[in-house]
Amino acid sequence: MSFVNTNTAQAFADLRGAHYTFPRAQKLREGFEWMLTDYWSKALLGRRFEARGLLVTGPSRTGKSAEIEHLLAKVNDGETAMPDGRPAKIVSVMLAGTMTWKDLGVHTLREGLHLPTRGKMTQTEIWDMVGFQARAQGVHGIHYDECQHIFPRKSVEGRAMILDSFKSLLKNPDWPLMLVLSGVDELVGHIASEEQLAYLLRPVQFHEIGLQRPEDQQELNSLCFAYADKAGVDFSGLSSLDFFRRLACACGNRWGLAIEPLIDACVAARNSADMALTSEHFCRAFTARTALAPGYSPFSIEKFEPLFKGEKMFELWENKRAAAQR
Repeated sequence: MSFVNTNTAQAFADLRGAHYTFPRAQKLREGFEWMLTDYWSKALLGRRFEARGLLVTGPSRTGKSAEIEHLLAKVNDGETAMPDGRPAKIVSVMLAGTMTWKDLGVHTLREGLHLPTRGKMTQTEIWDMVGFQARAQGVHGIHYDECQHIFPRKSVEGRAMILDSFKSLLKNPDWPLMLVLSGVDELVGHIASEEQLAYLLRPVQFHEIGLQRPEDQQELNSLCFAYADKAGVDFSGLSSLDFFRRLACACGNRWGLAIEPLIDACVAARNSADMALTSEHFCRAFTARTALAPGYSPFSIEKFEPLFKGEKMFELWENKRAAAQR
């Protein structure tokens, strides 16, 4: 007996495989083009130079990582040739919890450059190997995700050392590396404390859903219609500011979280052969994801705002996600 409903699995795959292009993606793409064009023009001269980078920040689950990964795939598709004759390549490294600069070097070798470290190596040896291997493998840049974790909370000297080390990667005389540093808003304060590093990084800001902004109302409407159209169901009956307030509340005002119940609702409607999305589809999707009582959701209760606070909803989603990963 198979435990896979292939029709449902295919419906989820179709929607999860789609990439909705937010307007903010254009600003991020412009940043990538600026960074790579700057690198290309300097490398073409054959002289020593310093690379540039991006500082991508915003609250958790606002879509930073997804947008960066999408653009990195395009950068790494082999179509952007660099002056050294090799295609552009930027690797990605996730910072998982607090770590030292030495730990980050080990992570960079293992996760970004796919090279196991040997025996006991000093911090200097590790980072020398990062530079050597990056050049050998044709790696022109590194994306460090959740970058705020590298900064110690109490040690001013430790923070200054890390900032200077990032700057050294950009200025490495043998093989300068472009950097994409992404994380939550506190990362901005860390970077701003090192004026030279801040100058070398172009900021790109992601924000939460703010329905006081007409453009966010329109964007949420476009997002819902895009996924509904792909699923072959009609969203027009829910296209109202009242529904968008409920959806924004349910997902803790996070763009990244808004997509999850939207996909669940679209698949549920498609599986039931319903032609149109209803609040009930979203209610069931929400309670199934959060393990709240059936029918208890922002989509089903008339005066929902006193009962469902945006930040509490975000914590609920994150707690469920953390539990699922354990």
